[in-house]
Amino acid sequence: MIHVRISEVKNRLSHYLRLVRGGEEVEILDRDTPVARIVNVANSSDADSVASWQAELVQEGIITPARKKGEFPREFFNKKNKPEAKGILQALLEERTEGWR
Repeated sequence: MIHVRISEVKNRLSHYLRLVRGGEEVEILDRDTPVARIVNVANSSDADSVASWQAELVQEGIITPARKKGEFPREFFNKKNKPEAKGILQALLEERTEGWR
């Protein structure tokens, strides 16, 4: 692990990012006290923790997972299921006029 001061990182950020991409870890020091660490995202164990908190939110019904390509049923794309633009526009105009009364 490479230890560098904040001023050094500010002056040579691109250099340290290249090192991180190469697999190094960079620890940033503020007056010899570690304050942050730069690690390669691909090597980070955070990917597992992100997946776990997302799974928890899905389980609680707070979020829904993204659909994969091709998961929509064919019926979804039928013209019969699409609302008519005229009907939507009319409903919007009616709502606006009723709201102003």
